[in-house]
Parts: sequence; C-alpha cells; structure tokens
Amino acid sequence: MSGGPDPRDRPLQVTHQPVEGGRLAVLTMDRPDARNALSTALLAAWVDAVDEAEGDPDVVGVIATGTGGVFSAGADVRESLPDGGRRRTELLTTLFERLTLTPLPTVAVLVGPAIGAGAELAAACDLRVAEPAAWVRFPGAIHARPIGTARTLGLVGLGTAKDWVLSSRDVDRDELVATGFVQRAVPSGEGMDAALAWLRQVVGRDRDTVSLLKRMFNDSSGLRDRVMFENDALRATAESGPLPPGLDVDLPRTVRPRRR
Repeated sequence: MSGGPDPRDRPLQVTHQPVEGGRLAVLTMDRPDARNALSTALLAAWVDAVDEAEGDPDVVGVIATGTGGVFSAGADVRESLPDGGRRRTELLTTLFERLTLTPLPTVAVLVGPAIGAGAELAAACDLRVAEPAAWVRFPGAIHARPIGTARTLGLVGLGTAKDWVLSSRDVDRDELVATGFVQRAVPSGEGMDAALAWLRQVVGRDRDTVSLLKRMFNDSSGLRDRVMFENDALRATAESGPLPPGLDVDLPRTVRPRRR
C-alpha cells in the first residue's frame, strides 16, 4: 500500500538546510523532461512554497534552483490552457510579486538557462549565483508579453535592460556578471555552496533589520511600483490580448500604486 504521493511526481521539491537560528528552504524545480518549464501546477506549488516559507518562523531564507542542468525554460508553452491562460497568468504575477517582496532573503542558483518567466523568477531573488552554463533570455517582445522591465531596470540599468528586453537576445554568463545581474560566478557544481555561504552571512544578522532593509530597497528604488505596473500589464494581455497604446486608460491601478 502506498504511503503517499511519490515525491518524484512533485514539480517543486522542497528541502531544508539547517543554519544558525533556523533553516533555509531549498526550492528545486524538478521537471527535467520539460526543462523545468513553469506549468500551472508548478506555479501553484511555488506560490504555496513561498507562503509556507513566510509562515514558518524557523525558515530564515530561500534558495531557488532547477534540476537537469536548467534553471527554467519559462512558461510551459505545451500546456493545455482551457481558460486561455488566465489562471496561469495570475499565478505568474502572484509569484513574481511575492518573491520580489518577501521579507526573507533569497538566492537563485542558475545551473543553466533561465528564459522568460524563468529569468523573471531569478531576477526576483536578492542574489543570483551562476554556474558556467548559465544564460538568460527575456523573450516577451517575441511572444507579445509586456514583461522583463520591472526587475531588470534596477539590476542592470536602463540602457542594458532595454538592450536585453527589446531584442530578446541570449545573454551569456560573462555579460550577466559584467552588468551586475549575477553577483557570484562559480565553477560547475558549486552554485549551491555559494548560495548557502551568502545566506549564512545574511541570516546571521538581525532578522528584523534585514527584512526592513529589503523593504527600504524595494520602496526607495521604485521596484514595488514597477512590479505592480508590469503585473497589471501582463494580466491585461491575458484578458484581452495585446494592449493598445493607452496604458493609462487600460491600467488605472498603475497610476494609484498599490501598497502591500
């Protein structure tokens, strides 16, 4: 008789690493046959995992990574979406917002490509560690999805963000490091160790102050409002297709930024 669901059937593996003062939640995307593409089920698991991490007083940080030599190939283009993708879009925007604004320190370990929504997931973390096979692409301009601006602007600056997002080109690890998108470049197989080393430093500081500093960074840089604007635009495209020029008409909330 089965003792429960086979953990291999779970698209997101959740494990924990003990550290001083608590433990780290290690969230590993585990759909190697789909290059860790973000299906509706995987996105729902992500949102649940972030909720659980924030609600667990013993969890003091989060690591995001993927199996099979891939971080994530982005939204799952092969998935059947009977509602036209509305639920998946809502889960995407919820995850991007929650991961960007969580008070917990976060690290993305890029073991390989991070594309589209996968690149956004990595950009939503506080720190990015990249192994040699890592590269990034923001293909929203190809797929008529207004995404890629909110986080890249603050990470790499306006000119480089425009270069990457408008061209939708591949960006290799050397450029990711040179522009500041990646903060730690490490040999193959050492990404997790580098992530753990940084988080052990951060969680050794005053936890409340770390959370406050993260909020101050988000607010003073305008990141919170940029995330809200981008999420509203993405939701609107899921509802009605490509947006007309009058964004201020179609997205009234963007002129009244929401506060969490």
